[in-house]
Amino acid sequence: MSRSSLIRGCAIILLALAAGCTIHPPGERQERDAALQAGKRFENRQTPPLPDNPTPGQLVQYAMLSNAELEQRYWEWRSAIEQVPQDATQSTTLNLAAGTTLTNGKTNWASSTLALSNDPMSNIKWPGKLDAAAKQSLENARAAGQRFIKAKYDLQGKVLAAYDDYALTAELIRLEQDNQQLLKTTATVTQAQSRAGGAGQQDVLRAQNEADMSGNEIANMQSQLPARRAIINALLNRPPDAPLPAPTNLLSASSIPYSDSELLDLAAKQNPELTALADEIRGRAEGIRLAKLQYVPDFNLSAGTDLTGVTQSLLGQLTFPLFRYEALNAAIAQAKANFFASEAMRRQAGDDLAAQVVADITTIRDADRQLDLLQQTIRPRAHQIVSLARASYQAGNESLLDLLASQRSLIDIERLSANLQVMRHQRLVELESIDATDLSVPNSRQASSQ
Repeated sequence: MSRSSLIRGCAIILLALAAGCTIHPPGERQERDAALQAGKRFENRQTPPLPDNPTPGQLVQYAMLSNAELEQRYWEWRSAIEQVPQDATQSTTLNLAAGTTLTNGKTNWASSTLALSNDPMSNIKWPGKLDAAAKQSLENARAAGQRFIKAKYDLQGKVLAAYDDYALTAELIRLEQDNQQLLKTTATVTQAQSRAGGAGQQDVLRAQNEADMSGNEIANMQSQLPARRAIINALLNRPPDAPLPAPTNLLSASSIPYSDSELLDLAAKQNPELTALADEIRGRAEGIRLAKLQYVPDFNLSAGTDLTGVTQSLLGQLTFPLFRYEALNAAIAQAKANFFASEAMRRQAGDDLAAQVVADITTIRDADRQLDLLQQTIRPRAHQIVSLARASYQAGNESLLDLLASQRSLIDIERLSANLQVMRHQRLVELESIDATDLSVPNSRQASSQ
């Protein structure tokens, strides 16, 4: 091979490599594989049918496969990953130029030339700039992945909270139906006593009013069931009136297998939003490095030859940012400000999450205390009071008002117990979302495992 051919070949290879270079930062392939694995459910778009009487866990699983907002977060993650090779690739293009001269209308092949160069309007970037830009985009993609995980836990929390509200409404209806049955029995007894002269007409009317008011309360709560059902169906991407039987029981209260300090530690280490902010901070650090690298000159390359192969040329040019130093200094200062802002945001987010964990733990512990008191002591005693009051009223030793007051007290205790159970479970689900872990071991609903 002649020296001229060697020079020409090397120049062409150098130009092609410089113009088409793509940096692949460590971890890009793993992030891409993780996204593809997580997105299989959205790729095939096959959602198994929901059982006729689904459990809360089945509702969560169905939502993970069908919820449009969660799918949006997934495609945002995928989009962020595809930004990495774009930022890591030279933006310039190769220009191929050919020229010749005409003498008396005839082509002079001896003076014909062929040249290869990068587009002079977009310089070839220094490889370090591509590396910093690629790493910055990869950290942003990782943050998007963490927010997809957060969206999964948020969706789990929304589904279970909606299920809790649906179950609570159904439970309150059952409690009021029991109360109405007692009131109807009381009204029947009062009418019998009135006919026997043992009760006044006002007691009969009062007992009938109490029973009718209870029926009105039942009808009012029953009217809320379609709205509760529609909220769940919306999260599952189903028509609002799609059938979904009302739960027959509230979710059972399960113990938390972690201490308070362990829950705080889990939030600090595993919370997806904190992890996403940490990824963004690393991305901002790469942004500072990229801003500083703008001082490094970019360059242009061109290679040419005449068609006779006698003369070859190789030209390199550096572009110095002589009149842009003030702008570059401002860009560096801006990148640093963004970095410090992200750090402050993460610190505040950590403090807020820690406070929320403490609030949730406090609520759960206090709910446990109240439920234990209600179920072990107060509710059995209230049932006993109602039984004694009813017997005393039938014997004519107690007024109707005293009996009704006892029954109202009992139903209030039952309602309080149901509300405490639901509130406790919803706070537990919120803790699961913050700590990104399954805290209710018997139910095994961890979102990240779906």
